[in-house]
Amino acid sequence: MAERRHASDRESARRPHLGRRRRADGAEQGCVDAPIAGTQDEERGAAILREHQRLHDLSHFDADRSRGLRCGPGRVGELPDLDLEPALPQALLHLQRCWMQRHSFKVLPAVPLLEVDSVTKRFGGIVALDDVSFDVEAGEIVGLIGPNGAGKTTAFNVITRLYTPDAGHVRFDGKDLLATRPSGVIRRGIARTFQNVELFRGLTVLENVQVGAHARTGDHTVDDALFYVGIGSLRHFQVDGLPFGTQKRVELARALASSPRLMLLDEPAGGLNHEEVQDLAGLLRRLRGDFDLTLLLVEHHMGLVMSVAERVHVLDFGRKIAEGTPAEVQANPAVIEAYLGTAA
Repeated sequence: MAERRHASDRESARRPHLGRRRRADGAEQGCVDAPIAGTQDEERGAAILREHQRLHDLSHFDADRSRGLRCGPGRVGELPDLDLEPALPQALLHLQRCWMQRHSFKVLPAVPLLEVDSVTKRFGGIVALDDVSFDVEAGEIVGLIGPNGAGKTTAFNVITRLYTPDAGHVRFDGKDLLATRPSGVIRRGIARTFQNVELFRGLTVLENVQVGAHARTGDHTVDDALFYVGIGSLRHFQVDGLPFGTQKRVELARALASSPRLMLLDEPAGGLNHEEVQDLAGLLRRLRGDFDLTLLLVEHHMGLVMSVAERVHVLDFGRKIAEGTPAEVQANPAVIEAYLGTAA
């Protein structure tokens, strides 16, 4: 094949050039070649490539910059008019500028996983929540604290749809939560425990935890939840006769069995001794990573809250009076007054 191709090349070289005319005396007339198909397109493409390479050649750009760039003031977002020749790079820059102006991208702020926005809840003449706003970012452990009667449990009941607020909005993952029925909250990915343990008396530990698994959306099973909180060996015991601290673990396992994204813990350290509170603190830290959880914690045990929470919101008489890191909240005069009262 190669020999035939070379032979054809030699044969074409012996043929008279088709693009030249001979005069009567046999001499070639002029220097005008007839156009060959595709030659002009190839030359145009080569020219574009050379100019494109020239535009991106750093040494060439530095040389142009040393001569000075003609950069007049323009509108925000416009590219300066560079003194580059020939006109082809200018055309490329113009096209790039038009594309950037047409395809302008906006970076949207991150949406908190939970948003409580200006929520008010009244019970007759008692204002339990008065224009309360706070948020919880995905992956955080956040504390919600305050004296007795501050409105903490009421806030939990609004979030889980046990109460309907008189004003305000609650959003979960950027979507309205108040339009969700109470039975659908757990399917949205929100689970909770209660200040006073709420278990099904007469049922075993396993049966109570299975109730939480009816809405399971993740990969964690009932056995995962039981063994994670350390009550796997008690699965066939009835919950009625178990110690209060163990009942709280059953309630926590029931919440975990639904594979939630957000867990609301209402005084999980209530009734626990000092050693159990320390164990609980370690458990909460592990829960976040092992179950990919976000935790909102209502707790009176300040040592627990300040050791595990990254941010803290403070309520007093239904109003939010402070928020910040644990150190900032502990040093806030309004928080100190709410807990300790004013000096006589």
